[in-house]
Amino acid sequence: MKRVLVFLALLSGAASTAAAKPLTESLLRCDSQFFNALYAEQAKFTHAAPLVKDNQGHAWFALPKDNAGIVWFAQPVHLQQLTLSGYYTQQSDLDEFGKYFFWGWVIEESPQAVMAALPAAHWQSAGDDYITNAMIKRPGDSAWQVNNTAVSGIAPAKGSVEKLAMLSVTKGKTTLLCSLQGSVTEEILLPLRPDLTGGKK
Repeated sequence: MKRVLVFLALLSGAASTAAAKPLTESLLRCDSQFFNALYAEQAKFTHAAPLVKDNQGHAWFALPKDNAGIVWFAQPVHLQQLTLSGYYTQQSDLDEFGKYFFWGWVIEESPQAVMAALPAAHWQSAGDDYITNAMIKRPGDSAWQVNNTAVSGIAPAKGSVEKLAMLSVTKGKTTLLCSLQGSVTEEILLPLRPDLTGGKK
């Protein structure tokens, strides 16, 4: 498996702020704000794919019954000069090498077009891919730290967890994904992925 090391904060809070934060930009944070932004902009996906919502202002896509990992949109969704054709989600457990979670967009435009649409992301080349917002939690860390040593093809050190946004081409399609990997516990995972709360992992 190829891998890279890789709002409406509450309903009573900043609804206007969440709506103003584009979905593509909120995804780059690789945290629950993406699911808040999806809730705020759910009307854009009315004719694309079914959404599931909770009572805390989060929304996510209902996965297909075949669990293929991609929710293909019935109609493309246009955001920030980009054409979204689906939503990608995968996860795996590689035992001593850690757990891996991926989620994000399938996009019709090239990676170069995505980078042009998101110029503030500070993309870095990582082999055939591009990464941004690389963060790490080492044993004993209480908060995420900037990860300046994110590279391709090396598993996180034991006890560490990494997250980043990655831009690549998979089977001819551009994917803009979040990646969370390493010694991932529910305590770390669930605040970032409200769609996995309640045993839906």
